[in-house]
Order: sequence, then structure tokens, then C-alpha cells
Amino acid sequence: VTPEEIKICSDSAQGAFYALQTLKQLLSENAEKVRCQQITDAPDMKYRGFYQDVTRGKIPTLETLKSLADTMAFYKMNSLQLYVEHVFEFREYEFCREQLGYLTKEEIRELDRYCKTKFIDLVPSVSLFGHLYHLLSNEKYRHLSELPDYQPTRHYWLERMQHHTINPTLEESFSVIKSLIDQYLEVSTSEYFNICCDETFDLGTGANAGKDKGKLYFDFVKKIITYLHEKGKTVMMWGDIILQHPEYIDQLPEGVIFLNWGYDQNPDEEQYKKVAESGREQILCPGTSSWNAFTEHVDVEEGNISALAAYGHKYHAAGILNTNWGDWGNIASLSMAMYGMVLGAALAWSKETTADSAFRAEASQLLFGNRDTVAILKELSAIRYAADWEKVVDGHSDRIVSAEDYEKAFTLCRDCLEKVKELSFREELVKREAISAIEGYEMMLSLCAKANGLTVSGKTSIPAWLEEYKTLWLIRNKPSELDELIRVIEKWL
Repeated sequence: VTPEEIKICSDSAQGAFYALQTLKQLLSENAEKVRCQQITDAPDMKYRGFYQDVTRGKIPTLETLKSLADTMAFYKMNSLQLYVEHVFEFREYEFCREQLGYLTKEEIRELDRYCKTKFIDLVPSVSLFGHLYHLLSNEKYRHLSELPDYQPTRHYWLERMQHHTINPTLEESFSVIKSLIDQYLEVSTSEYFNICCDETFDLGTGANAGKDKGKLYFDFVKKIITYLHEKGKTVMMWGDIILQHPEYIDQLPEGVIFLNWGYDQNPDEEQYKKVAESGREQILCPGTSSWNAFTEHVDVEEGNISALAAYGHKYHAAGILNTNWGDWGNIASLSMAMYGMVLGAALAWSKETTADSAFRAEASQLLFGNRDTVAILKELSAIRYAADWEKVVDGHSDRIVSAEDYEKAFTLCRDCLEKVKELSFREELVKREAISAIEGYEMMLSLCAKANGLTVSGKTSIPAWLEEYKTLWLIRNKPSELDELIRVIEKWL
């Protein structure tokens, strides 16, 4: 940038595109002037991804997903994955499409095309071993389950997180998995395919009780990988089960990329070191900690994302895939998880990034048009222990919260709400979503206190809040499981 001109030089269109994002960020601080300077820039990590759960409760519209791609491009991210169980136009899931919602083949094709214009690779991510709850609960496919006679006892949002593993010894099981792969490949142009294969909790506990769980797992996974290799795809998969059975890791075909996840505030380094020492390529996967809540847990995500990024740089990982899960109904709006996405993008681009108050203010300005929203979200982290969504969903929880602690949480909610109302936002819709999230916490605290036999209550009208929440949901998302979320809350009224 000189007094006479602004000049961009790059050896590729993609590099020039990222330089334009830098310029847009500079102009966002002052739309008329940019300080004279010279910036030489390149990413520290080649893979800079975001992972959005579109399965558990909330299915974004195509326009919302395109908007997410726009936001990712602004922060120079280059890979998007959508977590898919039943929410695609699979023949096998036709029985639950209308009840739970789904994305059409044409919507995925259009999103794939759109992402390409932003230099983003839309990578398929489909559950192909565990997390097949709705498929295996259907009478037509129940016999393929590791637990074919299992009877649910809790709300299905919790059940589908726990009991969902297919029986890998049946040839029919593999036929179903191949069918899911083939149908999704019809709409994907990526060279990658994430087969998931995580959290196979039931494996070896039912139909295959007494058998070697490691062998059961790896024999089936190898068949899936081989099938995709024959299709010319590079396979990604979650690394949790691999780490439980390291003796089998050498038996997997070469070229598989392990998605090594962990969501603790202070994650142990050992699991990332182990994969690096095995010689296998890995991508480290932190999280926004927005699940089971109305906003991201800033205290947890800052520690988690920063630590995994540091481990990734240390052990020469291919990059970061920052996850935004939607366990138990996906109650948070997408806008209330974007700070974690920005932090992950920044750390993947530059290992010198530090998640401090200055970074929060700058990120807040870029995201929201004010410098304070992220700091308020950080304040709200303090009430997460009392705002217990599990207790609201089905009344079961081990948390014990005193009346005094509920009062403190209510006070914090009210203080944060007043701060947000006074702020100017770039988008009025995002301000409404922030207000709804804080009022949602107040509602949740009221219901949790009631479940604990306490009479503490907030000022928010729950019926009025539900109407606004429903309106906001339908602006950005398909109906999907909104009615179930409303039913969960209304049962307490």
C-alpha cells in the first residue's frame, strides 16, 4: 500500500483471493483509508477447515450454508465438512425424511459449486459405522444393529448419541454402507471422503459379544477404505477408536488421514504425539464448545483450540478442522459459534496468534461490528455449569446447583443482556440472535431450578421467548426438529 496505489501480487488466483480478504479486513477498520504498508503473507497450515453439524436437530438452509462459506472465505479457510447421518436424500432414510428434515442432492451440488468459487473444498462426511441410530431403529434395518433388541429408555436425542453401531460381520451391513457412499458420491467433486467411523460404543457388546473389538473395527474399516480407494478417493476418518487399538494402525491402507479430535480446555498432548510418531498424516480437530448450549463456551474453546493448534504446529499436522457440533437438538445459532471458527482460522494461518483481549476485540469488530460481543460471550461462560440442557431435555443430570448459584447466574444473564441491547451490530438479525441466546439461558436456568425443586425464576416470558426463537430458527434453517425442541421446553410449563 503506497500513497498512490494498492497492489496485490501472487503466483496464484487463490493467493490473490486471500490478499483481497486481507484488504477487506483493513478496509473494515476504516472504509476510506488504509495505512501505507507492505504485507507478505502465507498460511502456516495448508488445511484450514470448519466442520458443521447439520444432523442433530438443526438443518441450515442452502442460503445459510452459502453464507457460512462466505464467512469462511473471509477468514481464509479452505475446507468445509457437513456432518451427515440421516439428513441427506438417502433411499435408506426415506422413512424419516419428513419428520427430521434433510438436504437434497441438488442443494449439496449447488453448495459444492458455490464453495469452489471461494476456494473451499466441500468434503463429504457421512457416518458409516457408528452413529446410525435412525437407520438401525427402523424395522427394516434393525437386524443389522450390534444391539438388535435394544429398547430406548431416554429421549431420542440422548439415545442417538449412545446406541447406533452397525454389525460389521454381516455382508448386508456392508452393502448398505456402500449404497450410502455411492449416493453421496453422486453430488461430490472433492478428492476426499470422511468416513467418520467414530464412537462405535456398542461394538462387541451385543451380536458380536466376546470377539476382539479391535479386529471387528479394523476389518470393517479396511473394507470401507478399500472401496473408496477404488473410487479414487482419499479417506479421512476420526481417530478415537484407532487410539484405543494402536496395535492395528499399521494394518490400515496408506494415505488415510486421521482426524484427531479432543475438546478439553487443557487437552493432553500424548494422543497427538502418538499419531505423529506412527508416521500417519493427521489433522487436529478442536471444537467451539457450543453444543448443549445457546452460545459457544469461550473459556473452554480458547484453551482447546489454542492448544490443539500448538500441537498441530509442533507435530507437523496437515492442519486444523474446527468442529461445531449440535448434540441434543443443536440449540445454538450459527452466529453464536463464529468466534471459535475465527480463532481456529487465525491459528491455522499464523501460529503467532494469541487468544487475548486484544484478539477478542478485533475478532468481535470483524464478526459483529462492535468490539464487545465476544467479551460478553466469554462472561456467559460462567453460567454454563448451571444452565444444564440435559436436565431440561429429560430431567436427568448429576449436577447439583444451589439457589444462591442460580441467583448469581440469573444476575449475570441480566447484566449481559443489558450490555448486548446497548451495542450496535452490523446485522440486526445477529443482535436478535444474541439477545435470544441470553434470554434462552435465563429460561434454561428457570427450568433447571424448577427441576431441582427451587422457586428461583427469571424475568423472561418463556412463551414469548419460544415465539422469537422459532422465528429466528426458521430464518436460517429448515424446520427439521424445531417442533421437538419446543415440545421439550413446553413440557415444563
